[in-house]
Amino acid sequence: MKTDESFDQGQKSNQPIRNIDERNVKTREYKLFWMSFAAILMACGTHFFKYPNSFVIGGVEGMSIITSMFVPFNRPQLTLFYNVVLLVIGFFVIGKKFTIRTGYVAILNSLTALALERVFPINGSLTDNKMLELIFTLLMSSVGSAILFNLAASSGGTDIIAMIMKKYTSLEVGKSLLVVDSLFTIASIKIFGIEIGLFSILGLMMKGIFVDMIIGQMNTAKLFIIITSKTEEIGNFIKKELNRSATIVDARGLYKGTNISVFFCVTSTFESAKFRSFIKKIDPYSFITILNTSSIIGKGWYSSDDSLDSDE
Repeated sequence: MKTDESFDQGQKSNQPIRNIDERNVKTREYKLFWMSFAAILMACGTHFFKYPNSFVIGGVEGMSIITSMFVPFNRPQLTLFYNVVLLVIGFFVIGKKFTIRTGYVAILNSLTALALERVFPINGSLTDNKMLELIFTLLMSSVGSAILFNLAASSGGTDIIAMIMKKYTSLEVGKSLLVVDSLFTIASIKIFGIEIGLFSILGLMMKGIFVDMIIGQMNTAKLFIIITSKTEEIGNFIKKELNRSATIVDARGLYKGTNISVFFCVTSTFESAKFRSFIKKIDPYSFITILNTSSIIGKGWYSSDDSLDSDE
């Protein structure tokens, strides 16, 4: 009997470990997928829109566009070289985890750009509409950068310098990129002329805004503060339907003096409509406050493992 009990306990104690391992594998696969998607998306934006128009919107691509005018190497090759140099710096200053993630993205990005150059060679602008192509350049690079920064990675290049500035200063990522990339953008006026230079300056200013906006939207969640008498029903819905938890505070109404519960619960934006509808259905007299929140850190949300400090 004791043997059976100890065996059962062993099975129970191992089950959470297996669950944790499975979650870790899924998390790694999730991050790898989005890192790959971001790298390929940014490479496509660079190949189809940035390089043909010589938009120097900062980054190592901008550095490569400028230096390719003076050395016998193409732009993807120069981008790969600059990325390797900055990755070595990032390894010692930012940390191992960030550098590994960034190295994977930088290499995939460069290889994709090299492949696109062979498969889909482009000799000039696709549409002859520089503003339209600038917008697509910004959208593709900003979405890619936001995805990577959210995973504590980057596409390499001057993003590494921006992450170092973010770590040691109070500057937002977009503003850090603006400071770092300005030098190359200003240099484009001298090399490619005033029109390309002005487009590049406009693109650089807009990219910083786009990156911060997209990161903010990606991290946005909904904080529910619910005053209700239906404690059990709402609690069960949170646990079983939303697969989340909440904090419950016992309270008393001022006017009638009745006992009530106050729920504090964070949901995703997609879950919020479903949750709100259920609350109003189960308790029409409930009082609900819904707030937009960001940078939610804790179990079920963003892990401290994704912070830069954990890499050291």
